Amino acid sequence: MVFGKQVRVIQKDMDRYGRVVGMVFVGNICVNEEIIRTGMAWVFDYYCKDSVCPAWKLLEKQAQGARIGLWSQPDPVPPWDYRRVT
Repeated sequence: MVFGKQVRVIQKDMDRYGRVVGMVFVGNICVNEEIIRTGMAWVFDYYCKDSVCPAWKLLEKQAQGARIGLWSQPDPVPPWDYRRVT
């Protein structure tokens, strides 16, 4: 989706490690939204406080219901839980 393409990043925050937290666009397509729609990412409720978050949660639920992407796995583990046990 982004390989070899120019992207635009709208910075929303900076994490404690100095990394940019933001929304990524290729043209008019919001990459954040697309990876949620296709089941390739979770919405991290704890940090997602932007006005788009409720819509992203709905997209996540739809991907989960359609069992696509990570939701096609029997018991996907969110990265924040995985990191806690490893």
